[in-house]
Amino acid sequence: METRQLQDELTDSANIERGAGLKSIANAPRVLPHGDNERMEQALIRALQEWEATFNATRDPIMLVDKEFKIVQANYAASRFLGKPFGQILGKSVHGLLYETTIPSENCPLKMAGQTNRHEDAEIYIPQTDTWVAASADPVKDDDHDTSYFVYIIRDITYRKKAEQTLAQLNSDLHKTVEKLQKSNQELRSFAHVIAHDLKSPLRGIGSLASRLIRKYNDKLDDEGADQLRLLIVRVKRMGDFIDGILRYSEIGHYVEEQQAVDINALLAEIIGETTVSEHLEIVVSKDLPTVRCERLRLKQVFQNLISNAVKYIDKPKGKISVACVEENGFWKFSVSDNGCGIKEQYYGKIFEIFQTLVPRDKTESTGIGLTIVKKIVETYGGKVWVTSVPGTGSTFFFTLPKKGR
Repeated sequence: METRQLQDELTDSANIERGAGLKSIANAPRVLPHGDNERMEQALIRALQEWEATFNATRDPIMLVDKEFKIVQANYAASRFLGKPFGQILGKSVHGLLYETTIPSENCPLKMAGQTNRHEDAEIYIPQTDTWVAASADPVKDDDHDTSYFVYIIRDITYRKKAEQTLAQLNSDLHKTVEKLQKSNQELRSFAHVIAHDLKSPLRGIGSLASRLIRKYNDKLDDEGADQLRLLIVRVKRMGDFIDGILRYSEIGHYVEEQQAVDINALLAEIIGETTVSEHLEIVVSKDLPTVRCERLRLKQVFQNLISNAVKYIDKPKGKISVACVEENGFWKFSVSDNGCGIKEQYYGKIFEIFQTLVPRDKTESTGIGLTIVKKIVETYGGKVWVTSVPGTGSTFFFTLPKKGR
């Protein structure tokens, strides 16, 4: 095969930028020895074969398109994507084959690359096949820096685009659901406050009336009657505590105060000063407790509930409550220990459920809300709460708070 013919075929079939340089070599005077011509022919054949193998091994459809947007060369991937043999592709308009139109769209990379003489790309929807493609066009220059043709590459991105559309729809649905939940939660909080106000007013009246009856008619009541009135006052107070607990629980995570640096030692000193503690009970607080950035009221509620819970269940002649803290894996791990009656392991989960108590309420006057509030506050901050206990010996409640705050 003649050298000029091989070079011309390489230029015509591949249409790559170096074709112009090869053509100029072919037009040069043939002054090389015969052996050199054969070596050059073999090198050109290998170059052509390597280029074709690489071109066709590419998984993305690649087309070489002239300035009239007609396909002059395509790889196997393009033939598979278009579903047509090469004879029905070459020489045809790329817009006609891909989009069934003779006029390129405004965002067509070929059209834009023809105007800007630089790389252009876009994502295009093909309605005929319900397909999305990522298309790019790069102009190829000749020796005079004029555009000879374009390298047009497309990639099927239908799966990604449909996944994005599905995700967008899910996000939209989720947003609507969240809005509905927020509205429902707001309505429930408003309802809770209204009901609390409406319930506490008659409760206060009942309590006041019972107290007046005891004071005014104490000498006319027998022991059983006086006891019943005192029990009524206790039950009224418990109902009021129930209502207050429900309101506190409903506000967690919705009414947010400004976070601040809270000295835990100072906070505990305040809580202990406000807690009614008998002479036989000792509360020991570690001296090296950290300063934590959080909402002060919420953290105060956590310690108040844990300490008051410990006070209620101490059954020893000499009680002891200990508060400590250690640093662990980026968290502060606090502990509140007591030497009370303890908790059986099968109840570890139950005690954190709302309104759950392990002993009759008349014995402890517990609402069963305190530990539920502790759990909700701690988890709102990204921590966790749990208990270990030995029945008859005592319990230790642990909770964690992230050192970096919420």
